[in-house]
Amino acid sequence: MNRYYLAVTFICLTFFNSHAFAAKPVRPPAVPPPDVHAVKIDYTNGLVLIEGADLHPVSAAAELAGVPLTMDGSSTESLLQFPFTSDVTDAVDEMGNYVVTLSTDGGSLSLTAFIPFGLALVTPPPPPGEDCPCSTEWDDKSTAPSPSGFAGQTPYCSEDTGSYVTVQFYDIPANNYWVLRTQWSDGAGYCELYIDVPRRSLSNQTEFDACASYLRNIVLVWGNQDQLCLF
Repeated sequence: MNRYYLAVTFICLTFFNSHAFAAKPVRPPAVPPPDVHAVKIDYTNGLVLIEGADLHPVSAAAELAGVPLTMDGSSTESLLQFPFTSDVTDAVDEMGNYVVTLSTDGGSLSLTAFIPFGLALVTPPPPPGEDCPCSTEWDDKSTAPSPSGFAGQTPYCSEDTGSYVTVQFYDIPANNYWVLRTQWSDGAGYCELYIDVPRRSLSNQTEFDACASYLRNIVLVWGNQDQLCLF
């Protein structure tokens, strides 16, 4: 075997071996598309919430009713949080179906979300005070979001005869009525959050005035849908 043949053989073996053992390029894993499970409204804290998986908060951008949303820094892969802004509350000013869009490094999607009430920021009414026996129950429900309470909702109806005052909320998605009422006549009366807690008796006119004042202020601050009361 001559030297020329050995040299050619060595070169060929080196060439084929280098290709046989060279590492193949590895493609980076594809970014999964966002998977939205629900769009919710946190009226108490003034937030639009998008729940799901692979939401990629670093690259996510969202719109509600055509208005860009500003993401809160505490958002995660499973929960995106967007505080209300004046532009958003102006666009979503009543009950209805609204388009939500979400774009991330993994892709984009568009869906329709039902929002039961406008997003206008509301100021909860002041507490009824110690004179009203229903103070604790009314305070708890007025600050709890659906379905546990009626925070931020507009009263479905109200009635005020002077001696009888009621304010009622109809939570449409939860199909649930919240009925707050108080009455005083012939030296006796009551207040209640129908039907969640027992009716509480009033001892005097002062207690009724405290409860009635609170209910009247709910209508003053939160508005009224002007429907006929059902309860």
